[in-house]
Amino acid sequence: MKKIFRNIIIAFGILCIMMGIYDFESYAATSFKKTKPVGIMSTSVNGTVVLTWEPLKNADGYRIYEALPKKKYHLVGQCKNSKLLLKSREPGVTYRYYIKAYKNKSNGKKTYSKASKKISVHIPKEGVSTVKNFLQTAIAPVGSTMYVWGGGWNKADTAAGREAKRTGLSATWRTFAKSKTDSYDYNNYRYRIHDGLDCSGYVGWCVYNVMNTGNNQDGYVYSASKQAKKFSEMGFGSYRVASKVRNYKAGDIMSSTCSCCGHVWIVIGQCEDGSVVLVHASPPGVQLSGTPTPEGKKNSQAYRLAKQYMKKYYKTWYKRYPEVSKGGSYLSHYGQMRWTTSGEGTILSDPDGYQNMSAKEVLRDLFKTVK
Repeated sequence: MKKIFRNIIIAFGILCIMMGIYDFESYAATSFKKTKPVGIMSTSVNGTVVLTWEPLKNADGYRIYEALPKKKYHLVGQCKNSKLLLKSREPGVTYRYYIKAYKNKSNGKKTYSKASKKISVHIPKEGVSTVKNFLQTAIAPVGSTMYVWGGGWNKADTAAGREAKRTGLSATWRTFAKSKTDSYDYNNYRYRIHDGLDCSGYVGWCVYNVMNTGNNQDGYVYSASKQAKKFSEMGFGSYRVASKVRNYKAGDIMSSTCSCCGHVWIVIGQCEDGSVVLVHASPPGVQLSGTPTPEGKKNSQAYRLAKQYMKKYYKTWYKRYPEVSKGGSYLSHYGQMRWTTSGEGTILSDPDGYQNMSAKEVLRDLFKTVK
């Protein structure tokens, strides 16, 4: 009798364990369905589409969906890592993408996450990539990456570090940023080089991502005051000293050459009142900002645009760090590198016409697929 009773207890225990496992699997599947891949980026480098995203916790793999303009999405690839290269895409065509993560179930089936946001990338007929691809890359870390002194540099602080020589966003940047409050002081995190980006590390990372399809190639991180001119010397475009800068076009890289600024930033576009919307890594982190007008009016069109977009698309960040205004020195202390967009030596072509658009038009186009 005791043996029978013991066997019943053991069988009941095994049944409870099995039920627990299935209950847990069901719970995990439900939880997984509510998540989605974030940090998705798409760039075009010499005809190859580079898709990257941040790894999703507990994902066993990812499915990538592609669509041509006015066509339905279809499965184009599947991988276990958070990156996929798609070669031989047709020049002159814009491709659209989204990603779903999946988790394998014990019965051989899969549980899928929500779809990532949809993104697009244009395959240029000329040049390595495009101005639009460059700016799409530039806004990818906005609102999720803190300013860290030395971020993007190597440990010796002499050249590009690991993060600035990688395609895609680092999940570490988002994790670090999530834990910070409105009292964030970058001085407390100097040289924690893997946790965020400084201004020149950020610009170097942006350039790297429109030049490379793989990691650990030659980097593009240089001193902020020298970066714009250095890129010009590398054949990327023309350079103007600060006193000869007359206007601002999408994609321009601006380096301060004075002793009081020590900064570098990227132009989104210029407004009718002469103010400029820009994107940069500046305390507290990577964000859109607006300059005053050339006459010094602080409530400029650029300021209002930067505020509007940060408030709408980066709500959590804006709630903590609402300041988007920058001083008049941004329009007077900076030399300018402007990309060569046509003819011999083209690096970034401009089939979308961004260099002829106002800041308002560029922002509208950049964010039209953001969800």
